[in-house]
Amino acid sequence: MSSRGRGRGVSNEPAWMTRGDNHSNPGPPSRGDRDNRDRGPPPGGRYDAPPRDHRSDRRRDHRGDYRDNRRGGGGRRGPPRPRNGIIFNSFEEEMAWVEERRRKRIERKSLFDVEPTEEQIALEELQKAALASHGPNPNVFLKPDERAGVMSAGISSAPLQPQQTRHARRLYVGQVSPDLSDQQVHNFFRDSVYTAMGIVHPTPGDDPILSVYINKERHFAFVEFTTMDVTTACLAFNGMDMSGRGNITIKRPNDYNPANAPGASAEFMNKFDVSKLGIVSSIVTDSPNKIFIGGLPYHLADAQVMELLEAFGKIKAFHLVKSDSNAVTSKGYCFVQYADETARDIAILGLNGMDMGGG
Repeated sequence: MSSRGRGRGVSNEPAWMTRGDNHSNPGPPSRGDRDNRDRGPPPGGRYDAPPRDHRSDRRRDHRGDYRDNRRGGGGRRGPPRPRNGIIFNSFEEEMAWVEERRRKRIERKSLFDVEPTEEQIALEELQKAALASHGPNPNVFLKPDERAGVMSAGISSAPLQPQQTRHARRLYVGQVSPDLSDQQVHNFFRDSVYTAMGIVHPTPGDDPILSVYINKERHFAFVEFTTMDVTTACLAFNGMDMSGRGNITIKRPNDYNPANAPGASAEFMNKFDVSKLGIVSSIVTDSPNKIFIGGLPYHLADAQVMELLEAFGKIKAFHLVKSDSNAVTSKGYCFVQYADETARDIAILGLNGMDMGGG
């Protein structure tokens, strides 16, 4: 198809293409050329020369920057600008620095998907337990080897503050009669501890109770003790009749954190004999008098097993192991401790190999 239009030799092509009759096609008009046409012809009624395409004056060298030949070249003007506090003397030096940073970044090992070590997991668990107990123990945040070094150097760990151990020195007491006062609850636990410990002539300093709070509307109380050993031992009072006003329920409060509570002293638990109160403790401490009895039928209840064991002597502590406290059946074994040490050997001889009806 012809580029010329019909009639009178008028071309349908743009004006910048028709100027190619007199000189080579310079391409589309530049911005300055369009501005000049908008303002009209210069003085004298004609243009002195066709507009120049300034893009032809810009050259791109192999380093990727532009140099303006119309202004004498030279590329970047003025003093070199610092990059991250570093002044480069040449473009090649700057590019080498960029490439080196990129190489180090690629080779740098990422720790995003690295699993923590067993030591880190154990330390994190200790830290969580310490923070959950109303304040951290400073030595808890040491690594195991560092903690061992501190102890071997003869430096004792920082003592736990009362506020840090409060969660392990309190007990929840349920089904408390609204007729009982704070002092009556205080006296009940104090006298029960004295009886279990065999304290005949107590002094004011022997009082194991710090405070008692009673909610008479909801029939519960919180009892705070002086030591964690006494608190653990008093769990055996669960189910006792409090001053003839009904049996009570004793358990740990909701804020109790066993991970940050040391275990009860075996020596103290052996001295704490709740059988003197006419009750059987559900906590059987580790001692030479602790007996394991296995092969029991799963359907036997606590009372049935205790009836069998009482034939050999007075029971001090008994625990029939179950999957949970509300389970109907047991796991088929229990632990028992007699008040009299001589009954231990008699029970072992009598129970070992006994036929429990196909159990």
